[in-house]
Amino acid sequence: MAKPTLQKYISPNLQLANLFSELAQAVHGQQNMEQILTWVTNAIQSISNADLVGLWTIDPFGLPRWTSAGWAGSRIEDLGDARLEPGLNYTLKNNIGGAWPPRKPFAKAGNSSLIKNLAHRIGVRDLLLLPIPKQSYGTQGILAIGQTKGPEQDPNSISILEKNDYTFTAIKAICTHLSVALDNKETLASFSGREATRQEIVHQLQEAVRPTTPEIPLVELGVFYTAADPAEPSGGDLYDWIPLPDGDLHLVVVDIMGKGVSATKDALAVTHALRLLVLEGCPLEKLIEKADKIVTAQNPELVATLIVGRYNPNTGHIRIAGAGHPPALVIHQNQVQEIYAPGIPIGWPGAGSSQIIELDLQRSDALVFYTDGLIESTKDIEKGLAALCRFASETAQYPAPYLARALVERALAGAVRKDDSLALVLRRRTPPAKTTSVALAPLEYHFSRQPATVSLARHFLKDWLERVPVEQHIIDDLLLVGSELCSNAVINSTPTKGAQLTIRAKCESSDVVLEVENPGSEFLWKNLDNDLPDFEKEEGRGLFLVNALTDLVTIENTNNITTIRCVKKAVVG
Repeated sequence: MAKPTLQKYISPNLQLANLFSELAQAVHGQQNMEQILTWVTNAIQSISNADLVGLWTIDPFGLPRWTSAGWAGSRIEDLGDARLEPGLNYTLKNNIGGAWPPRKPFAKAGNSSLIKNLAHRIGVRDLLLLPIPKQSYGTQGILAIGQTKGPEQDPNSISILEKNDYTFTAIKAICTHLSVALDNKETLASFSGREATRQEIVHQLQEAVRPTTPEIPLVELGVFYTAADPAEPSGGDLYDWIPLPDGDLHLVVVDIMGKGVSATKDALAVTHALRLLVLEGCPLEKLIEKADKIVTAQNPELVATLIVGRYNPNTGHIRIAGAGHPPALVIHQNQVQEIYAPGIPIGWPGAGSSQIIELDLQRSDALVFYTDGLIESTKDIEKGLAALCRFASETAQYPAPYLARALVERALAGAVRKDDSLALVLRRRTPPAKTTSVALAPLEYHFSRQPATVSLARHFLKDWLERVPVEQHIIDDLLLVGSELCSNAVINSTPTKGAQLTIRAKCESSDVVLEVENPGSEFLWKNLDNDLPDFEKEEGRGLFLVNALTDLVTIENTNNITTIRCVKKAVVG
């Protein structure tokens, strides 16, 4: 930022006008605090013609700093932290904001042994210290103005305290504007901190109401939720899933009429009532009817649509009951079927399901429960449902967590969000039919930490996978995972004489296991869940893909060797 200049031949009033014009833009139109402080010290040094101007403030991390202009030989930093000087600290604590001159102004050198000592410490003859007040109470900075020579050494030198009213008026204006700017920065930082705290509290509340994902053999589960209003991230779209004592899986999606925390409370009441009834052995045919009586007895105004499923992981058989909810979707290969489960919503007269729908999921089939936010983002619900079916067909092979996310994000792309949106996906993950082929021996390949060796490792892995054998889309996924792991190992490995990287692949029952061993690395794996990486950054996308395309990722650091292990379940016949 350019140093401000005031021409001596123009009138003081015009000089002030020019200064104030620069002042507003430089102090309030600038976000970088370092540049603001630099401009302020340069401006005061220019209009006061002082040898030295220094400005003491506290940075956002609570650390003291000095910004200076003028005499290059100054040791302004030797003044240190004003909070540690007893005399200065007293003034910092007791100055009442807004007062100018301060009610307890700092003295010039000669009137105070403290100021004289400070002037001597930084190598100036004459020193004036003025506080930068807070708008409320107290002080948030100190302005130091110093001269190295007095009139006896330099006849043209004018003492700081003998400057005209124009000089002190200009200094007062600059300090007042700086005071406001510092207050505003502190307020914004406080707001940002409060917003971060609020978001963390909301995140914790969301995690508290969301059931943990159960680990069930032959089952892959995924869910994704987004609120209509990002400022109100909780709402009435909720889900539940729980393994039952007989081995079945209970799953439900609820959509409450309403928004915000109160809707979340109502949705929890519904899911908890359903869970209680199911665990007590209530048949699916009566489940919604009984849940209606429980929740409306406490809240007669509650209205909710819902869809409930009871799934047998061993057989793939599922029974579905509905209550005024949009149809479920069954994805078989790339074909999508709508499954209507008729019924009357909770909170309406005669609430309950009128027909139980039964069907069998085949290997790799996916069942999708969702809320109406996915099909009501446009004015035409039929078109919205048709679009959702198309999106499901296009993303049919995605793993369940990413299929759920893809359906929500594609359905809402470019639309005005009027309602919360949620998608829950259950995929049947049984292994393919047994083959008569001989079990393939594990693959183990050692390679150097050169990027060119990654393609060779990929070639050997592809050759091994084709002989296992597994389906082509699984081969594609595992090749991408293997490539990313090998590339990551090359990037993060430590050059060690004689050390080699290793990729291994083997079958464990119906699962394929990939391992990459990296000597000399203490790389820590980050579980990314289904959070998308920052696409503006060069790092993170590979790790995201590895997490997304496999079912289990673990890392082990032993004897300065890092081993990343990935498992793709139920893919070997």
